[in-house]
Amino acid sequence: MRLRRKFAIVFILVTLTLSLSVSTAVDLYRRDAVEESRVAVNETATHTADQIDASIRERQDYLGLVASRPDAHQFDRSRQLLDALVLNSRFYAAQVVAANGTVIAFRGDITAQQRRAVLDSNRSAEPYVEAALHGHSFVGEGEAVDDTDRHVLVFSTPIFEDGEITGVLAGAVYLDTQTAFDALPPLETSRQTVRVVGNGMELYEGDQEFTASIEASATVDATGWTVTVVRDRSRLDARLHRLELFQAGQLGVVLLVMAGFGYWQYVASLRQTERLLGGFDDLGSGDYDRTVSLDGGTEWEQISDGFNDLAATLRAREAALRRRTQRLEVMYRVLRHNLRNQLTVLLTYADVIAERTNDDEIRRAAQSIGDAGQSLTHLSERARQIETALADEQTPSQMEVSEIVSDVVADLRETYPAVEIETSLAEDQWARALPSLRMAIESLCENACQHNDAEAPHVEVTVSTVDGTSEAGTSTDELTRTGTVGHSVQRAKRDSTEAGATVWTDGVVDSDTDRWVRVVIADNGPGLPEQDRTAITEGRETELEHASGLGLWLAHWLVDRSGGLLRFHDASPQGTVVELLLPRAASTTPTGEPDGESGKER
Repeated sequence: MRLRRKFAIVFILVTLTLSLSVSTAVDLYRRDAVEESRVAVNETATHTADQIDASIRERQDYLGLVASRPDAHQFDRSRQLLDALVLNSRFYAAQVVAANGTVIAFRGDITAQQRRAVLDSNRSAEPYVEAALHGHSFVGEGEAVDDTDRHVLVFSTPIFEDGEITGVLAGAVYLDTQTAFDALPPLETSRQTVRVVGNGMELYEGDQEFTASIEASATVDATGWTVTVVRDRSRLDARLHRLELFQAGQLGVVLLVMAGFGYWQYVASLRQTERLLGGFDDLGSGDYDRTVSLDGGTEWEQISDGFNDLAATLRAREAALRRRTQRLEVMYRVLRHNLRNQLTVLLTYADVIAERTNDDEIRRAAQSIGDAGQSLTHLSERARQIETALADEQTPSQMEVSEIVSDVVADLRETYPAVEIETSLAEDQWARALPSLRMAIESLCENACQHNDAEAPHVEVTVSTVDGTSEAGTSTDELTRTGTVGHSVQRAKRDSTEAGATVWTDGVVDSDTDRWVRVVIADNGPGLPEQDRTAITEGRETELEHASGLGLWLAHWLVDRSGGLLRFHDASPQGTVVELLLPRAASTTPTGEPDGESGKER
């Protein structure tokens, strides 16, 4: 990613982060402020409900006090009792009801018609009479006065004489700011109002209305009324809005300063970076005499010195590598030409000696010379194959692996008739690999056959497809077969997770489908020598036990160049399981051949 794009992305991310932080802080402050106001309003509502409840209970207690006076049960003096009650309290009307529910006296701010209608009437079914006759004080829920917008609240309490209920004392008050709602006027301000609802009616309604508000409600225990306090929220919202504008302004200033400083640093760094990249481009093209001079700080000067030191080191190594490569090429051509010529002479004379001597010891010596010469010839041919197979111009192409394995096994069955070779080849196993893949498979299979010293040598070759999102994702679950080799593979499955049991090359999966073509070669031979395995896994030269070592190197290099993986498992009781994984071809035609150029090797 280019530096300009990175700078833009970083600036955007910082802007988003700061914006989110500021927005979160403002939102948290808003929530706290609103919650604080809501708590305050709730406390006000609760306190107001408690005050209303106290006023109601005060009147209820006063009525009970009057009912407890000695003259309360002297019904011939009820008129004087009621007049004194109305005169000395907020009750506007009062009644005395006999134990049988008959109204004995009715006094207060009432008309003569209302008095006549109520006197001597039976009120035993009324809730306030019924509750008092059962020994309970009564407080109503509020009632509307006919043809007015006023409401009254009815109280009652029993009258006792010698422990028995002989009557009921009842009183009524108007619900206004002089009686039950005396605590409400101080709460009515330009920013706050109160509502009281009871018995389905609006008993008290404030004068204020707000477009945005915070409300809280509480209940009056004595009557069950709901007291709602409504507080104006517009001022709080205005304050929060000013805070948001202030925070946005601060964020804008910070971003402008950061953008200016960042742009200044970006321009300076970009200029230095372009010089450095130009120097690396020149190094990549082979111009090791290139130097750069960077300024703008101690760090840039250190980078400049490091680059120049790197260029000098590469220049020296390139010269040394060029000399070494030249010497190797000359030595390779001379040794290969002379070695093959001298080996031809050596093998010819070994045959002549073996044919013309009658001495068995000399004949065995000649045979040993011939075997050694054949081994050297094979080694020379293997080196030539490696040179051809790993030529720089070769690139991975698509090829059908099962067909290659089938051809290799057919040749090996003729070469090693004593070895039982079993195959399990899935169809249409297209993979991407170097064209010399056959050499790798042939080397591994030949190694399994050639050095198998079991009484009944057996080799099993399978080709299949497996899924794999990572190196560790591939397993040996699908390798299990019956018989000796199958048992060996099962042991390999158990040991594959132990330290040193599995060996990977540094291949890179180059497949659109993230699937592998897997070739498994299992034998019951003596097993892969530890020094051969160490040479392959550690990637360094060691003394190989036999000539097959070059074959392992060839397989390792071909699989690695093909972007594949190579690993080995120890089998039990003896033998080796070699697992070769290749990136599966990205797509194939319905006939099984890949799109584009076919990778089949005939």
